[in-house]
Amino acid sequence: MKIMRYLLLLLASLSFSISAEAGLWDTLKEYIWKQNTTAPALINVLIIHDQPNVVLEVKGKYQLFDPHDHAHLSTRFLGKRKPIEAVSGGLKWGEEFPGIHQLQIIPDQPSGSIFVDGVEYPGSLLVYDIGGTISIVNQIPLEKYLEVILEPQFVDPLPEEALAAVAIIARTNTYYQIENPKNPYWTVEASRVGYQGNLSALSNSAMTKAIKTTRGMVLSRTGTYEGVLTPFAAQWGSISGGKSSGQQNSIFSRITLFEAEELAKKGENAAHILGKGFPNATIELIK
Repeated sequence: MKIMRYLLLLLASLSFSISAEAGLWDTLKEYIWKQNTTAPALINVLIIHDQPNVVLEVKGKYQLFDPHDHAHLSTRFLGKRKPIEAVSGGLKWGEEFPGIHQLQIIPDQPSGSIFVDGVEYPGSLLVYDIGGTISIVNQIPLEKYLEVILEPQFVDPLPEEALAAVAIIARTNTYYQIENPKNPYWTVEASRVGYQGNLSALSNSAMTKAIKTTRGMVLSRTGTYEGVLTPFAAQWGSISGGKSSGQQNSIFSRITLFEAEELAKKGENAAHILGKGFPNATIELIK
């Protein structure tokens, strides 16, 4: 880990000042991707809110937990497709769960599928009985969330290094939201961020590759020596200099996405592009 942090510092010092060799940037990306084996950060996305019931389907083996105390409730070996609703005394999903007003459903295998009203979602689900209605939160790894969110936005390809900068800024902003949730039960609302479930992102698409090659990289307002990761609500600046994002405390880059694209076309790498956009930040790795 010390070697990795030294390499990140070297990357920042080289690229955020004058320039960096593309080969060095590529080597560091590959090294960091291989070394980042820590447990993934998770984001909670509210997908259903205050509904009388929904049709919930799980295919394959799955586990049931009480998210209130993380107690394991049951292991089920066969899938299920039933409406889930709040009844007197607890939740009902084909069977009743007396005294249980919240339920976490985790597929036993990563390939397991979960559907809510026919829409497939990755990760696991958190079901809450809130005042007699159902709210459902989709808990997924941060990197998968970025794929689902960014893939539809960048159908027209940008240069590779511009996409890498996009991925790092999006990850920085999302990680800041995870660390500073406005609600104790969910981080973001699907309807507000354009989250539509498990869209079939192309594993070999340029955007997906950019997310994978920058995995775990975020911008921080403190450097390596401080030892404290401080991501922020990073956003691309607009041409007019206005703040189009509705997110409070947003910090806007000093360049636009169009300018980032032009820099990438001229051969600048993502680290140098980010240095122009956020000169007071460094690239750090999520612990």
